[in-house]
Amino acid sequence: MASSDWIEVQRLAAEFQRAQLSSALQKLSERNCIEIVSKLIDLKLIDVFYTNDGKEYVTLEQLSREICDELYLHGGRISLTELVPILNISYHAIESRAQNISQTKREIHLVSGQLIDDDHLDRIAEEINENLQQTGQITVVELTKQYELPMEFILQQIRKRLGTIIQGQQDKCDHHVFFTEGFLARNRARIRGALSAITIPTSVSAIIAQNKLPERLFFAVADELISMKRIQASLSGGRQANVATFIPDVHSRSQNEWIDNFLKQNGYLEYAALTRLGLGDPKSFCRKRFRETSLLYLSSCCVGSYILQQIEAAVEEALVSQSWVEVLPLLPSVFDEEDAEQIIQHVLRNSKNLPGKDALVIGHSAVTSNAFVQNLRLIFKSMIEEKASEVVASGDYLQALADQRNANEKSFKPEQSNEKKDRKDERRKKANEGKLGGGTQGRETKTRATKKKYQKGKNDSDDEGEEELVGGSSSASTELQFMSLDKISNVLRKQESLSDAPDEFVEDIAQRLYPSLQSSFQEAARLAFEAVLSATSGQRRQTHSELQNKVQLLLQNIKQGEKAIQFFASLDVQQQLIRYLLKTAGSELVTELVSYVSQDTNVANDSKDLSPEARQKIINGLPQNIRVPLQGLHKASQGAIIEEFLSEADVALIACDVVLRKADKKKDKAIPIQQRHVLIEQLNAAQDAALVLHVAVLLLFHTVTQTVLNASGRFVPQIISFLQSHLPQSIGELLSELQGLVIQELTRKGDEELLETVRQKMENLIPRVREAAVAYKKSIAITQE
Repeated sequence: MASSDWIEVQRLAAEFQRAQLSSALQKLSERNCIEIVSKLIDLKLIDVFYTNDGKEYVTLEQLSREICDELYLHGGRISLTELVPILNISYHAIESRAQNISQTKREIHLVSGQLIDDDHLDRIAEEINENLQQTGQITVVELTKQYELPMEFILQQIRKRLGTIIQGQQDKCDHHVFFTEGFLARNRARIRGALSAITIPTSVSAIIAQNKLPERLFFAVADELISMKRIQASLSGGRQANVATFIPDVHSRSQNEWIDNFLKQNGYLEYAALTRLGLGDPKSFCRKRFRETSLLYLSSCCVGSYILQQIEAAVEEALVSQSWVEVLPLLPSVFDEEDAEQIIQHVLRNSKNLPGKDALVIGHSAVTSNAFVQNLRLIFKSMIEEKASEVVASGDYLQALADQRNANEKSFKPEQSNEKKDRKDERRKKANEGKLGGGTQGRETKTRATKKKYQKGKNDSDDEGEEELVGGSSSASTELQFMSLDKISNVLRKQESLSDAPDEFVEDIAQRLYPSLQSSFQEAARLAFEAVLSATSGQRRQTHSELQNKVQLLLQNIKQGEKAIQFFASLDVQQQLIRYLLKTAGSELVTELVSYVSQDTNVANDSKDLSPEARQKIINGLPQNIRVPLQGLHKASQGAIIEEFLSEADVALIACDVVLRKADKKKDKAIPIQQRHVLIEQLNAAQDAALVLHVAVLLLFHTVTQTVLNASGRFVPQIISFLQSHLPQSIGELLSELQGLVIQELTRKGDEELLETVRQKMENLIPRVREAAVAYKKSIAITQE
């Protein structure tokens, strides 16, 4: 602040003091003064600030003067937060006036919450200049830490005073660095001397470290010296000390001569060798050095036209002769598989003499032709035919068809709950209709009427059904494998043309052959299967006819057995006899059907006497259109409802393509006679007393009721009890006596004397029982009650 201003401030203070000491004629109260000032403020007639204690008002001009006074008293730099307690004014008011001051007075700056005038900045500039002259260089980062001012603000103030207060210059490469002319001259001389003494490629980081040179200045001075031809050299590797290299021209000349001679003699340049010569970026050096020469740049080296022509000639010879060539052994040892692959691709792409479409690259470095690979397929022709015959003869082909069909069906899951319920109701309805239609004949008619509904697109003959199966074999036999890749590779290794081929080459050829060999094998298997089917079609028709006769006989036996069971009054006995009937004749019918259809799916089944578990296992391997009906029939054979079994049998026969013949009344009448003769033969052949009694009561039951009863030995007491009221007393007593002797024989195992007596009596009684059972005839058969 100027001295005249200070005198004016003192004068005003004296007048203010006189005004305070003088007395006025009229005085306002403090409250009135406050209200008046508040009103003036509200009317915006005056603009003042309250002090923090609320006792005084300060005008804007007065506050600005006081801030400037405090800035002067604090040496030209003061923080706004320091002014708050000093002036007793809020920070907001001080900040507002400080901004106004900095805008109206160019010599005062508001920086980071501080007021700084130019006098203070000049003193800082003088300190900076003094430090710069002592050290030779200085950075803005250091000054920012030292003076606690923003970097850009300091940089701006230094530039403003550069050449006046601060004697130095700014680094052109790094604007945050300043140095003196003397510092620049000294380091230029040091750099020039260090570079002049170097005769071999040297890392820039080593030069800087050994001579303690500033890195920022080194590259600028070195580029200047090189451009002025003061130093005959070059810098490679960029402008970072840890990767850059200084290369004197004397070394570059000898180096370039060695590189040119090596490329001319060997036809290639290895990047690793150039790196050992001191080149930081060999590939870039080669591109720049041999700009006019046609080179192929690879991952580890670059190749000239001499080597490329050699490889082209070798590949052309292999393609023309339909053989193969391994390129990697033809190249120098420094080349790897990746380099060989790039050379092959370049030769095939750019050569005009090679039939590129026929060329085939195997692995990374082998070349052959498609014709060579296709010729190798001929080796496997006889093997394919032999293997196809084997899988058809062993049944593996047919099993693959069934497995594929099951897999396809599992991918389409039906709606289980509603569909099963509707199917069951439909079967019951069919059973009732068949029963009302006249026994077997009515059921047979229903079967014929519904055949095409369940087998659309399938004719009645077995041959056409088999043709339908073969028609889908191409897609269903994909799981059968002709030969594994290892076996294919072993066969190929035995060929003379591949005897010295590497394993990778042979394995790659095997992988390429595998799909076509597999396809040819599937076609050969299909043709072999068709041939087998054609040869066995006559035998299959005969088997189908035998199955029809056997099924028809079993169904008639079940119906006859159902009639015979009705003669027993006890419902419990009826249920037991029905279970036995379904367990024997019903299970036999299921076994016949399962054995027949299992031949189409190659499920092992050489026995006609299958257990329920074995039947279920075979059924699970059948196609869904056959499996579902047979599962229902198999389940019904384990139950105790004949109507349900017959209903399930209708659906199963349709699924198995078995059509029952129309009923023949003559044959139906002959069946009971045949069954009587069978019982008589069994009775005459029996020697055991229990067996004689069992067959005799069945024969007498047949004579009395004119029906055939299918019952085991444990039902003999119930049968004798039924016959007592329908036989002469003498025959009834014979049966009861023999029954008692059989029971004694079974229960008195320890009493040998008694057993001997029992056996003698049975020997005497058996002929009489035989004679009575065979000779008895009933003129009029009894009717069911």
